Amino acid sequence: MHNRFQYQIATGRLTLPVAIILSAILWIVAFKDNLEAASFITGGLVTYLLIEFNTSFALIRSRSSLPSALFAILYSSSFFLHEYGKGECWVMLFFMGSLYCMLKSYELKNAPTYIFHAFLWLGIGSLIEPGIILSAPLVFILMFQLRSFSFRNFFAGIIGLCTPYWLITGYNLYSGNSPMFLTWFDNVSEWNINIYRNLPIYQTVTAGCILLLSVVSGINSLIISQNDKVKNRIMIGVINTIGIYETIIMVAQPVMLKSILPIIMAMGSILYGYTMIHKTNKFTYIFMIFSLVIIAIVALYNLMIHFSLNIGL
Repeated sequence: MHNRFQYQIATGRLTLPVAIILSAILWIVAFKDNLEAASFITGGLVTYLLIEFNTSFALIRSRSSLPSALFAILYSSSFFLHEYGKGECWVMLFFMGSLYCMLKSYELKNAPTYIFHAFLWLGIGSLIEPGIILSAPLVFILMFQLRSFSFRNFFAGIIGLCTPYWLITGYNLYSGNSPMFLTWFDNVSEWNINIYRNLPIYQTVTAGCILLLSVVSGINSLIISQNDKVKNRIMIGVINTIGIYETIIMVAQPVMLKSILPIIMAMGSILYGYTMIHKTNKFTYIFMIFSLVIIAIVALYNLMIHFSLNIGL
């Protein structure tokens, strides 16, 4: 019965529709600003892209919409991510585009087009959140993991990363302004203990719960992948590397939480789906029940915080 329940959640046709309905309800209940439509759209696109990732790269052997369903629920439950702010919601979409190009470069020594676009998406994302430039070394690490590193690909990546800034610098010079890149990354390496003190507790709690689910899923996915095909093992290793690297950046620079947490959500959702599809035992059953309870608590907690902030309590 236990394994039956897990199997139905992991592979059932109703999992994603139910998640979408619940997510839509959360968005409607928490709606405050028309600009939140942008966050809703990017969240929907990433939910769809997670399905395409599995279709294109066969990360999970069985048909499953669980990663998309989990991401939709987690993203919708984190009401502070609904805020448009300075456009952080677009960062995760650009990052997913970068990841797609990187995975397409698997074992291709002559893949400058894929590498160029992977870094181009990252460069565009850094125009919104300058700190995302810290993820550039990560992409080079992934090139080694995916066996696609070559000097030609390396320089294609450098050109792709710099292209957005070349274009903007040309425009600035044409307009008679100072080149933007001279000051754009000034605050990226700044650190102050006060940024932790000023971080709202509800954001910390939400991030902590998401990291807990991601860590458990990541460890289990690495263990399970040892019995999988070499390609899948490498792909799962890549997803784990991204999760670890982005978590380090988020912990070191909490001001980037709104930009990076959705990326960690997406990676954790993939690893969670992989774990639940490829392993059915007492632990995974308990972990699934635990994760459902945690998600419900996070959603209710953020809902309470959202209403209390709106009525000025």
